[in-house]
Amino acid sequence: MKQEFNYCPIPEYAEQLAAYPGQLPGWLKDNDLDGAELYVYDTKPYEEDYRGTAVGVHLRYWPSWLDLWFGKKEEAAREHKDAEALRAYFGGAATPEAWLGVIEANIRASLAAEPEYLVWHVSQCRREESFTFRFAYDDETVLDAAAEVFNAVSAAVPEGVPVLFENLWWPGLRLTEPRLAERFFAKIARENVGIMLDSGHLLNTEPALTTEEEGAAYLCRRVKDLGYLKELIKGIHLSCSLSGAYRRQLPSLVQSSSSEEELMAHLMSHIVRLDQHRPFSSPAVAELIELVQPHYLVHELYYDTFAELAKYLRQQRALLP
Repeated sequence: MKQEFNYCPIPEYAEQLAAYPGQLPGWLKDNDLDGAELYVYDTKPYEEDYRGTAVGVHLRYWPSWLDLWFGKKEEAAREHKDAEALRAYFGGAATPEAWLGVIEANIRASLAAEPEYLVWHVSQCRREESFTFRFAYDDETVLDAAAEVFNAVSAAVPEGVPVLFENLWWPGLRLTEPRLAERFFAKIARENVGIMLDSGHLLNTEPALTTEEEGAAYLCRRVKDLGYLKELIKGIHLSCSLSGAYRRQLPSLVQSSSSEEELMAHLMSHIVRLDQHRPFSSPAVAELIELVQPHYLVHELYYDTFAELAKYLRQQRALLP
C-alpha cells in the first residue's frame, strides 16, 4: 500500500517546500510517504518536474457542468455574471465539444507527471443546490452523462494508467446505491478503471452520524453493500467529515446582488464546513483499511502549513492496521 498526501502547488505551499531541506522529496522522506497525489487543474503541465514524486494526479473538476453538456445555455449562464465568466469557468470553452478539448488537454498536462493513476470526480451540483440540497438532476442522469463525457475523452489516457472515479455526496457516484454504481461502470467503455473511495464524502451522505465510531461502521457497511464492486476500490482518500450539525442549519446563499467575489468566498467557506477533511482520531477507522486493502492511501487533509500537516499525518497514521 502506497501512502500519499494531497498537494496543490499554490504559492503558499510552494514557498514552504522551497525552504524545506530537500524540498518536496525531502519532506516526503522525512514523513515516510511514497509521494503526493498532485492536483492538476490547468491545460499545461507545471513548470516544476513532479515525476517521481506524484504517485497519482487528481484531474480538474467542474462542480456544475451538466447544463452545458445538455445544451441548456440559459441554465448554464445563470450561475455566472456574463458569457466571459462562463467560458472562463469551463477553461475557455462555450460548447460541449470545446469543453471536451479542455478535458483532454488537462489529461495530457496531468500525464506529464507520469502518474500511476488519475482521479476523476463524478457528480453535478449547481451553486445554490450545494446549500439547499434540492437538485435539478438525479443520480442516474448524472452518471449516464458522466459516462458519456469520459468515453468521449478516454482515448487520451494511456491503457496502462488506471482512472479511478471518486464518489461525492452530490448527485452522481455517491456509492450509496450499488445498482447505480454498477450501471455507471457498465457504461464505461474502458477496462482499466476503478474507484477512489473518499471516506469524508461518503460520510457526508449520512448527516445523522455524530461520532467517528459511527462513521467508521457506516463506511464499512457501505463498502460491504457494494458486493463484488468492492474489488474496484483501488484507493482511499482518507479523512473524517462529521458535518451533520452544520448541514441541519440549512445555511442560505448570499443574495444575488452580492459580488462574484463575495459569492465565491461564501461558497468556499460553506464547502469547507460541509467537507471537513479532518484527520481521524479513532482507531475504529482501521477496520475500513483492513476491509478494502487499498493499493493507494491518500491522507487527504486540510492544512495551512506543512508542520501542521505532519502532525495530522502522525495522528492518522498511528491508527492504521
